[in-house]
Amino acid sequence: MTPVEEAGARREPGTMHAFINSSAAWLNEHIKSFIRQHVPDAVFIDDFDEFPIGVDTVFQYCDGWALTQNFAAINVAKTGLINAYPNSDALARKDFLAAVVEYWATKRPDSILRKHVPLTVRLTLDYAEYVDDSLMAADDLSLLHSLEQNEAKDAQHREWWILKPALVDCGAGIRLFSTIEELASHLELAENETDDDEEESEESEAGEVATETSIESEKENSKDNGPVFSPTLTTPGLEGLDLLVTTTNALSLSNNPSTKDASKKPVRAKKPQYIFKAGGRIPSAQMRAFVAQRYIVAIPPLDGRKWHVRSYALSLGRLKVHVAREMLALLAVEAYQPPWENPSLKSSLTNTALQDEDEFVERESMRDFWAADGKGMFPDRPDWKTHVFYQICGITAELFRAAAHTMADKFTTLDKCFELFALDFLIDESGNAWLLEVNETPAFYQHGVAGPMALRLMEAIICATMEHMGKATPGDPKNAVMRNRLVEVLDETDKLGKSNITEIRPE
Repeated sequence: MTPVEEAGARREPGTMHAFINSSAAWLNEHIKSFIRQHVPDAVFIDDFDEFPIGVDTVFQYCDGWALTQNFAAINVAKTGLINAYPNSDALARKDFLAAVVEYWATKRPDSILRKHVPLTVRLTLDYAEYVDDSLMAADDLSLLHSLEQNEAKDAQHREWWILKPALVDCGAGIRLFSTIEELASHLELAENETDDDEEESEESEAGEVATETSIESEKENSKDNGPVFSPTLTTPGLEGLDLLVTTTNALSLSNNPSTKDASKKPVRAKKPQYIFKAGGRIPSAQMRAFVAQRYIVAIPPLDGRKWHVRSYALSLGRLKVHVAREMLALLAVEAYQPPWENPSLKSSLTNTALQDEDEFVERESMRDFWAADGKGMFPDRPDWKTHVFYQICGITAELFRAAAHTMADKFTTLDKCFELFALDFLIDESGNAWLLEVNETPAFYQHGVAGPMALRLMEAIICATMEHMGKATPGDPKNAVMRNRLVEVLDETDKLGKSNITEIRPE
C-alpha cells in the first residue's frame, strides 16, 4: 500500500498526518518516535508530493528552507502546526535585531536589554572607498566617534568592534577593527572604471564578477526548485497585518495541471551564498547590510579559550516562549588573546562552523554548559552558572516580547506555527551575559555531548507542540520529565490577541 493509499484508508476525523524532514536528517526517525509516544496512530508521509489534501490534522517538522507547499497544507487543515513562522527576520537578521533592541529599550530605560546587548550600529556598506560616507549616514554616530578617538590611542587602549554581515550565518564575513582604516581594509574595492562600453558590456554578460564572491542566483534556484517563496509583510501590497498574500502560485494545493509542474519543488527563499577567503576582503558591494557590534574584550577563558553559551528557545504559537535548561558551551579553537595581540579569528570567534570537524571534535569545542569546568572563573560566586541561566531566561523573554510588539511585520507569529531558535550569549569577567545574535533553524551535531542533548531537546519540543495541538495533556505526570527540560519564560497570548491573518495564500 502506497503512503497515499494508506493515508486515504486512515483518513478518519482526528487522525494526524505528519511530514518529518528536518534539516538534520539524523533526527528524523527520532522525531517520529517522539510523536508516536503521544499519537500512536499518527500517519507519516515521507514524500510531500504524496501528502493527502484536506486532512483535518497536520504536523510538519521540515527543513526551514523548503516550506512553500508545507505552509499550504497547514492552511487547509483544521488543526495544524509547522516548525517555522512566515517571517522571523526581526530576530534572525542582525540589523533588524539591533533595531528591535533600539526601539524597545529607547522607551524603556529599565529594560534588561539595555545592559545585556552590546551596542550595535546598523551600517550600509559597499566599497571601501566610501566607508566614511557610510559611517556618517548611520543612524547612530557612536561608531564613527569611537573610531576617530581610537586613532590617537595605542591598540590595547582602543574600543574594539566586530563587523558582521546582517544576512550571513556560520561566522562568515566577520572581522575585527578599531579604526576607520582597518574597517575599510576589510571591504571590497571598487572596480577600475573604464570608458570602453564594449568592455563594460562584456563584463556585464560575464556576470560582473569583480571579487572572489559567488552568489547563488534566485533565477537558477527558481529553475531547479520552482517559484521562490519568502512570505513577508514588507513586499509591496503586503504592508498590513490583515492581508498576508504571497506572490507565488506554489502555495496552492490545487490539482490544476497548469500549476502542478511549476510548484513541484518549491522552496522558501534561500539566503544568498557567499564565498569568503581567509583574510580576504568582504564582498560588501553585494551584501550591503551590516552591523558593527562593540567587541567585549574582558572575558574569562574556558580551558584557556574564548567561549560562548548556546541557548535554545522554543517560540510556540502566538506567543509562548520556552528556554531549554540544557545549553552548550562553544569554544574557539585557539587560545584566547585580545585582538591587538592575536588578530586571528580562530582565537576570537567561537562559532564551530569555522572549525574543521576534526578540530572541534578533538579539542571538544562543544561542551555541556552545566558540566564544563568553570572553577576559578568567578570565585566569589559559586552559583554563577545558575545566575547566567536566569539572565538568559530574562533576556530571551524580553527580546521576543520586543520583537512581537515593535516589529510584528518581521516577526509574524501565528497559532499554527512554532520555531526553534538558538541564542548566543557571551559571558564577561563580571558574570554578565551579553546577547550576541539569534539563529534560525540551528544546526544539530551528533558529536560528543551535542547529539544526546539534541535528542532530549527534541523530545521536549515534540511534547510541547503536541500539547499545543491537543494531542497531549498539559500536566500529565508521564510527560513531566521531558516537559521539565523547557522553562516557559513568556506568554503574550492575551496581550497580542488573535491574529487577523487567517492563511498564507497565493494572490
